[in-house]
Amino acid sequence: MTTPAPPPSVQQRVTTGIPGLDRMLGGGLIAGRPYLVTGATGSGKTLLGLTFLLEGLRLGEEVLLVAVDEPPNEIVENVRSFGWDLNAVKTLDANPGTRAIKRTAAVQEIRTMSDLKSMRDLATPEKRSSADIEEISIQSIYLKLRQQMADVPFRRVVVDSITSVRRFAVKASADVQAERTEIQSLLRFLSEQNVTALITATPSSPGLLTPEEVLTRGEILLTRKWIGDRSVRQIKIVRMRGAAHDPERRPFAITPQGIVLG
Repeated sequence: MTTPAPPPSVQQRVTTGIPGLDRMLGGGLIAGRPYLVTGATGSGKTLLGLTFLLEGLRLGEEVLLVAVDEPPNEIVENVRSFGWDLNAVKTLDANPGTRAIKRTAAVQEIRTMSDLKSMRDLATPEKRSSADIEEISIQSIYLKLRQQMADVPFRRVVVDSITSVRRFAVKASADVQAERTEIQSLLRFLSEQNVTALITATPSSPGLLTPEEVLTRGEILLTRKWIGDRSVRQIKIVRMRGAAHDPERRPFAITPQGIVLG
């Protein structure tokens, strides 16, 4: 009598908090993998990332936002109209501009990033001198994430955005291979920790393949164009390794409830 083969293992799925996107993904993202979210400024990348983190909070998970494009207090203001409670979202403010974050008790310099703060602990930004600015790089974020995750088992991480990390780097490297190695180290570490990560970026130049496009396991593209006085937004799953997905462009809207697919 032939012994039947064991059933194939079922890949754990991570819901995004956007039901229409989960359907396009065949049930959600495959857990423990890094994904790229690309789109021009104003396309909805940060909003998608926050929705993803809030879904994790709803499920009782530890979540982290690495904020590069905007200081966390501005992010809170930008979503206030949605009525979202971001208080429990832990944040590493990686913005290297002349800003520090004023805590409820004291001022903690961004450059140390030695402790995580929840959104409820963030107030208005306070200026500091350029002499206090530490280099922000992919490697520095990677090392600080390793330090933090020794204490906090994050299940979801959003880095918003990797394009800005390059732009703000004090010592911009022209060594593409070195940059690829740094990104690979960051993404591999997150995967080894079973973290599902969203890395936001602006689209690369035609014909240019960035390291994050090569090393992430999938890519979600957000587009926005104007037809007359009407804004038309679309979402497309560009690629998704190891999972069937809907490859068509689908319209979506940003409503008082957040992102809704048509």
